[in-house]
Formats: sequence, structure tokens, C-alpha cells
Amino acid sequence: MQNTSETYCISQQLKSQKGLFHKIALMMSGVLICVMLTALTLSYYSNAQRLVKNVKVMMNALAPVFIDTIVFQDTESSLEFNRLISQYKEIRSLSVYDFNNKLLHYYHSDDAQDLNLRPFLYISGLSRYKQDYLLSYPAYFNGDPIFKYVVYYSSSNIIKTIVIQILIYVLPFLFFIVFILFYMYHKVTQPLNYLIRELTKMGSGRLDISGLKKDDSEVSLLAIKLSKVDNYIFDNETKLQGLNNKLQQQTNQLNEALRIKGNFMANMSHEIRTPMNGVLGFVQCLEDKKLDYQSKQQVEYIKQSANALLIIIDEILDYSKLEAGNVELRFNHFHLETFIHGCIAPFEHQLREKNIQLYTDIDANIAPYFDADEGRIRQILTNLLGNAVKFTHRGSIELKVVLLDDIDRTSTAAHDQLGLQQQLCFSVKDSGIGIAPESIDTIFDSYTQADGSISRQFGGTGLGLSISNSLCQLMATTLNVTSELGKGTTFWFNVNLKCCDHPQAMSCSESYKNDLSFYADKRILVVEDSKVNQQLIKAFLGSFGLLDINIVSDGVLAIDYIHGHVTDVILMDCQMPNMGGIEATQRIRRMDIVQPYIIALTANVLEQEKQHCLDAGMDDYLSKPIDKKNLSRTLEQAFLQMGTLPLLQKNQQ
Repeated sequence: MQNTSETYCISQQLKSQKGLFHKIALMMSGVLICVMLTALTLSYYSNAQRLVKNVKVMMNALAPVFIDTIVFQDTESSLEFNRLISQYKEIRSLSVYDFNNKLLHYYHSDDAQDLNLRPFLYISGLSRYKQDYLLSYPAYFNGDPIFKYVVYYSSSNIIKTIVIQILIYVLPFLFFIVFILFYMYHKVTQPLNYLIRELTKMGSGRLDISGLKKDDSEVSLLAIKLSKVDNYIFDNETKLQGLNNKLQQQTNQLNEALRIKGNFMANMSHEIRTPMNGVLGFVQCLEDKKLDYQSKQQVEYIKQSANALLIIIDEILDYSKLEAGNVELRFNHFHLETFIHGCIAPFEHQLREKNIQLYTDIDANIAPYFDADEGRIRQILTNLLGNAVKFTHRGSIELKVVLLDDIDRTSTAAHDQLGLQQQLCFSVKDSGIGIAPESIDTIFDSYTQADGSISRQFGGTGLGLSISNSLCQLMATTLNVTSELGKGTTFWFNVNLKCCDHPQAMSCSESYKNDLSFYADKRILVVEDSKVNQQLIKAFLGSFGLLDINIVSDGVLAIDYIHGHVTDVILMDCQMPNMGGIEATQRIRRMDIVQPYIIALTANVLEQEKQHCLDAGMDDYLSKPIDKKNLSRTLEQAFLQMGTLPLLQKNQQ
């Protein structure tokens, strides 16, 4: 593209030079025309004056002869007068009058017609008549006027004289201009046209200047320079092409690295979350058992450790998704006060252990329900609260929600109601160790903590604040911080949330029921290769009151089972040996059977994996580790969508 641009610029410059020469030629032509017009005017004026002078001299010289003709009525004198006049071929007629306008004598040449000369008596001096001249002047003898005459003079002689004079004046200049134009065409215009045609090859190394004469002219020197530039550009283009090829190879390698990274993140998520599913799942089962106080404490410690590990895994995966730009906001209805208490709940045990008070302050003027991305706001507040608890040894922590402004977003169109929005400020203030001023600017960087010893003393990946800052930017706001070393830190962000008076769905922070015994007749197939997860899911389903449960270990066995058994719901793991859940689902959807409701079970929490499951024909999606309440709610929703009635209602009917 650069080569084309340079060639275009050079071509335009050459065309500009060519145009300049054309302008010079036009200017010289204009000068020639001006010279010709000037010469014509001067020649006409000088010849007219010469004509008047010659006629006056002639008539004054013939005055004595004319006196003899008129006074003495001498015929011979009259003939002599006419003979003398006839020698002037340009005189077509001559009329002589006295001062009383009486015609005294009339003469006309052989080729002249008889003319009515009376009107010309009133015209004095030199004038034009048709294509010729009329001269009317008095004739003098010894200084006295003796008669008046009117000469009808042919202009052909004057025109010839003027043409000859113009040729004499202009012809050398015309020859000079023709020579200049001829020289410019052969030395400038023609070589420039040749160069302009050759410029299409500029940069290819094939610019041919052999058609130009090699001399010391400017065009020849320009052609030599262009040939050198052509070779230079060709060499650079060759090098640039090599660099582009290397860059393309590196780009392909980078894309491959990104693909490998994505696969690694997915595999890591699956490999870590699969055993974590067993740990957290059976911890939930143990929580439902009647245990002594010490056993309950030990179960709680296991749960806290597993959740801490899960948080680290989620931070790494969230950062990977944010880095790739694969995170989108997903809106849902939630109750603000319940939501705030849900954010605090995970830290209650740590707060009790460290004897730290956590206060909440929610502005009374804030609406109770909102429609927003509850999960992302929860993630930000959880990161901020986690840091506050981690870095505070004594004192207190305050989570505050303040109403900044009511924003009426109601559209002027009757059908386009955007509703009322409120601008809220969420802030988390602690009395912890604080942050040094020189570290404030770097705390939002990835894998960075204010002090290098923090990761050793307090743990963590250094991604929490970076992720929170990125999520704030995703919601069109910024995460701010003020801190004083040894006295505490305050993080806050402002965000506009849409109010809703009647929530359409319960949030994940609200209560659930796990009793699904009304659907005990539903036939459920669990497709899972992990023995631990098989037993965990079976335990969960049994605790819900679901009795008809069958388990297979891969997609091939699932398809064989469905061929011979009617199945209502399938809990399908996505990654299994022999045949994974995606391929198994696609084959099941092509089978001529009463289609079951398929719920994906996957340890890959990346958004594209969820969409991949739905595109394959799955009806819903659950990520591992499986939360018991989420599983209960998802199964109940599946039963309702299948359009079936609970067993209790059937029995009542």
C-alpha cells in the first residue's frame, strides 16, 4: 500500500510538471495572439494615416490640372486629369464638388459601378463604406482651398499591406514558439508521458527507462533517480514481505497459544472443579446430618477451605474471561437488602474469629428491588469485603449503600418506558493496615499487591482488585480508593441501577425449598464418569425425595439406556471418555423418542461452554461444584416446563 501511495505521489508530481509545461505553452500562445492583435492594430492605424496622406498629396498635386479642366473647360486637361487618376488602381471613383456642393467632375474606374455619391458629401474625413474607404477632404492651391473631393478607395491594397506587415512582425516569433513547443514536446512532454506510463511498475524492480535518451537533461536525470528509487522500494518491499510473513507466523503462533490457553483454562476448570464438586457436595450432605459440635466445626472448616480454593480458581478464570473480553452483563431482579446480607454471609465465621464488627448502612430512600447484574455487583463487593476482612486485625468494617440521585429515564414514546433509575454509591470501609501512597496507583494491576510480603502473609492471587476494577468498567463506572497507612482503606464505586417494583424472579440470595418428593415418579438418568460425583448426585437426588435414579458412565451407555427405557430428565456431564455429553445430546435429539429434558453438568464455567451446551440441544446448565439448592431449583423448573403435575396433585384428582 505504501508502494502504491509513493507511486501515486510521484505520478501526480510528473503530471503536475507536464501540466506546467502545457501552461507555459498556452501562455506563449496567448502572448503570440496579443502580439498579433497589437501588430494588426498598429498596422491598420499606420496604413490608414498613410492612405489619407497619400490621397491629400495626390489631390493637391493634381489641383493645377483640375483648375485648367474646370476654369478653361479644357477637354484635354480633363482627360489628362482622369488619366493621372486612373494610374491609382485603388481609386474606384472620384467626385469633385465646389463649396456649394455642385458636382464639378466625376471619375470612376472601369470595374467600379456607378455610385450615388451625394450622401458622402456630408461625411468629412476618413470613413468606411461597405468594404472600402471614403476620403472626403478639401484640395488646396497656393494655400487656398479650391474644391472638395470624395475618393472611393479600395481596401484590398491596404489589407494586403497589413497582412504582409503582420507576417513580417509575427512570423519570426511564430517560428520561435513552434520551435519551443516542438522542443518541449520531444524533450519534456513525451519523456514525461513515458515515465508516467512506466510508474505503474514502480516498486516491482522492473521500471524500464531504456526508451529515454540518456543525456544531461532534467528528465533523463529524473528517470535515473526513479530507477534507483524503484530498486530501493523493491528491496524494501521484499524485506517488508519477509517481515510480514514472520509477523503472520507469529500471529498464527499467538492465536494458537490463545487457543491452547483457552483449552488449558477449560481443562483446568474441569480437572479442578470435578474433585471440588465431590468435596463441597459431600460437605453439603454432612451439613444435613446430625453431628456433634466438634464434627460440625470440622465440616465447616472443610467447607471454608474448599470455598477459599474455589474463590482462587474463580478469580483466575474470571480474569481470563475479562482479559479475552468474553464477559457480558446479565440482568436479573433482586432484593437489595437480601442481596447485601447474602454478600456478608460468607465472611461471618471469619468476622467472629477475628472479633471484628461488620456494619451495614443502607439509605432508607433506596428502592427495595432492582433489575441489574446482581452477580457482577456481588463479585465486586465480595472481593472488597474479602480484602477488608483479610487486612483488618481489629476495629470494624462498614458496608454502606447511599442514594446519590434519582434519575427519571422515562422515554417520550408511550411504548418505550425505561423507568426510574437510582444512582447508588457502594462503599466498603475498614480500619485495617491501609495502603502506602506510592502503592495506590498499582493495586489495580494484575497479580500485584501493595506489598510483596502480603501474598506470603495473607495469601491471595492479586487478581481480586484487578477483576473488580474491570467489572466496574464493564458497568460504565470506576472503582475508587482512599487509604492511609496504618489507619484503614475505603473502596467505593457509583452505579446506575434500574428500579423495579414487582420482581419477576427470586435471586440466588433468597430462600429455596429442596423437597421434590411430589415428583418422585420422574425417571432420572445421571450420565457421569466420576464415581465420586455419581454418588454425590445420587445422594442429592435422594435427599430431594426423587427415587427413580439410574446412572451410566459415558454418552454411549446413555444412548443404549435411552433406547430401552423412557427417561424424563438427564443430568449430562459434558466431558467423558468414549463419548462426551455434547455429542451424546446431539444424537439423542435426532432419536425418534419422547425427548427428555437434558441438564448439562460441566466443570467448565466459561461462557462459550454454556452456549455450546445450549446450541447442542441441552435445556439447562449447571456448573460444578454443584450447589445443592441450585440443583433443586433447576430440577423443579425442569419438571414444571415439562408440563407435568406433582404426585400429590394427581392423587388429589
